[in-house]
Amino acid sequence: MTTYLEFIEQNEERDGVRFSWNVWPSSRLEATRMVVPVAALFTPLKERPDLPPIQYEPVLCSRTTCRAVLNPLCQVDYRAKLWACNFCYQRNQFPPTYAGISELSQPVELLPQFSSIEYVVLRGPQMPLIFLYVVDTCIEDEDLQALKESMQMSLSLLPPTALVGLITFGRMVQVHELGCEGISKSYVFRGTKDLSAKQLQVGKNGNAQPILLWTIFLQPVQKIDMNLTDLLGELQRDPWPVPQGKRPLRSSGVALSIAVGLLEVVMMKIWF
Repeated sequence: MTTYLEFIEQNEERDGVRFSWNVWPSSRLEATRMVVPVAALFTPLKERPDLPPIQYEPVLCSRTTCRAVLNPLCQVDYRAKLWACNFCYQRNQFPPTYAGISELSQPVELLPQFSSIEYVVLRGPQMPLIFLYVVDTCIEDEDLQALKESMQMSLSLLPPTALVGLITFGRMVQVHELGCEGISKSYVFRGTKDLSAKQLQVGKNGNAQPILLWTIFLQPVQKIDMNLTDLLGELQRDPWPVPQGKRPLRSSGVALSIAVGLLEVVMMKIWF
């Protein structure tokens, strides 16, 4: 019999995802008491030979504040052709193309083994893939060297038109410009001050000039591959001294916040 831990590990291996918690908080009060927030580490482009791409649009929850996607955890009424969202509990009508579904003839997105699905979506503007590397420099020199070699390998496998960016963090956070030739330039942020996407868009002192112009931090890999390779070669271990018996001070939260904010700025510029 499979234990709960084995069940979680099987799901992590299958879907390439790992959560900080494997259960949802049962109330708002419980959520506020969480020392570590609910978060997920997801493996993009994870190879799944058993996962064929789906050639139609995903079915979304009708509640405008939810818009979750139909999945194996949703409750389904096959007779009434209704499904209940497992996030907001909204009851939704299946589209007409699902008229023939039944308990014996389920769509792929309701099968337990397909908890991850790749949809081929034809609508909307065609935008390049974005790969934003967020690198921890508070590691041993050998580990850092191995990490740089792995990153260089991954860069060689990216599509030429993919946009790439680089953020490094130790006690401080550095967002690197990738379009500079012959000189390394970066924006440095304190690890003790969080920045939201709105602050990155508004800029200092409330003026219209954003702190981070995403076009200088995200560039096509075919354009800056040599610059980025040189920049990776120059990366060094975080220089801040670490007291005896203490762990290095890492700005992980601020680095991730800036990364998310930068990507939100990109999406707003592209889609709106």
